[in-house]
Amino acid sequence: MFFYHQFGPSIVHSVMQLKLIGYREWTETLGSRREHLIQQVQAELHKRAWAEYTSVDALPHHMRYDYLLIYSNNVPPKALADRAKSLEEISPVPIEYCIGRGDTPLEAYETCGEEDTTSGSAVVGHMDIVNSTRQTERMGPYDLYVVVGDLINKANTICRGLGCLAFYLGGDNIMIFLPDVKTGYLLYDQIYIDVRLGVGIAERPYTAFAKATEALDSMRRDGVVGVRVLR
Repeated sequence: MFFYHQFGPSIVHSVMQLKLIGYREWTETLGSRREHLIQQVQAELHKRAWAEYTSVDALPHHMRYDYLLIYSNNVPPKALADRAKSLEEISPVPIEYCIGRGDTPLEAYETCGEEDTTSGSAVVGHMDIVNSTRQTERMGPYDLYVVVGDLINKANTICRGLGCLAFYLGGDNIMIFLPDVKTGYLLYDQIYIDVRLGVGIAERPYTAFAKATEALDSMRRDGVVGVRVLR
């Protein structure tokens, strides 16, 4: 069911952080012609992180590649830890992790040190730029890439005051871990270009993201701009 306006009470969120220990020092052992090797390792870690964590309905994204953040509402801690061990199998360095809980995803990120992931519903946004294909044809792919970079920076600046976390997915797609539905509307109202924002709500994060994508796709089909919520 689609909800166009649904504001709920504050809910608790869970976020896991992974850190690759000694990653920078490892890169420096590879010599000056090392970047192709680093990029391949990072790609493999990113691939496995998405495969492993989405398999338990968590939602990962990299931060600098030597850090990863996983939105983990209601995913059992053992399932999260087992996926960290799987990543360590292909990592060139050891991995450590912690779990945080808070009233917002940002607060959960900032208070890592919990062992429980029991939380309220996960709330995820999927945002894209209206008519990006046409803009790419008119401006060129690099210029639109710059526009998307500015948009993700703007979204994260706004999120610092709202308690959300935004990540670039590729193309013109941005993923946002939201405290609640109301925050999605507040974020949308402060974005300076035409975008669509689908918002999904579910017990666990990856299902919430899938619902956000479904809401976004429905707006594309209907030719509308704004926010649409799917529970």
